[in-house]
Amino acid sequence: MSDLTVIVAIAGYLAVVNLWSAVLVWWDKRQARLGRRRIRERTLYLSALFGGFIGGIWAMRGLRHKTVKTSFIWRYAVAVLIHLSAWGAAVYLAI
Repeated sequence: MSDLTVIVAIAGYLAVVNLWSAVLVWWDKRQARLGRRRIRERTLYLSALFGGFIGGIWAMRGLRHKTVKTSFIWRYAVAVLIHLSAWGAAVYLAI
């Protein structure tokens, strides 16, 4: 597999997972406004862990959703750090 193919595959994956993460935040905000069953915070953490943190943060800030809840923000940040550490380790081992 060529380097370009790998880069395109990773970029495609990250585009999809970030879009999905933004949709999850939007749906959670919508459900909160309607007083309905919400998305579990664990699901939002997992979306960040799998690489959707850019879309998630973008949606949270844009929708003003979960930006005041510090316990959520800290756990979300830990998921982001774990994800970035995994990428760092993968790049380090590949070099």
